[in-house]
Amino acid sequence: TLGLVRLGMTRAQAHKAYTRSSTRNTRYEEFFCLTPIGVRVGYASPKLLKTLPVSDRKQLEKRVVWASTSNAFYSIHGVRPGATVATAAKHLKLTGPFHIGLNYWYLAPNGTSTAVLKIRHGIVEEIGIGEKSLTQDHRATLAFLTSFS
Repeated sequence: TLGLVRLGMTRAQAHKAYTRSSTRNTRYEEFFCLTPIGVRVGYASPKLLKTLPVSDRKQLEKRVVWASTSNAFYSIHGVRPGATVATAAKHLKLTGPFHIGLNYWYLAPNGTSTAVLKIRHGIVEEIGIGEKSLTQDHRATLAFLTSFS
């Protein structure tokens, strides 16, 4: 979970947990407005679901598969937004980086989920969690990180 959002929730369940939201003109991403900083959520897109075996697609369709925040109230194994990537590497077994747009993305094992870190200029801007089954290899991870538009 991240705040009130849990991986595997439906869009309707996420809306029940957080009533104020915006899609910011994206189909598979949503921003839940909190004070002072919100939570960003990604839903499984058709592009993303194609990376899975047909038998596994139904269970993630229209479900939360990623959640992140830049709110320093939250941490993953002691890593908070604002930390350096070097500090994050001391606390997490980082893989990556994946360079997408202006950001670098790092992932790390996190029990039943995958920790997701958005990095810019060596600083953790967002921390989050992702569906573990969607980040099992390089190809799947790239599809995961680029599918929320």
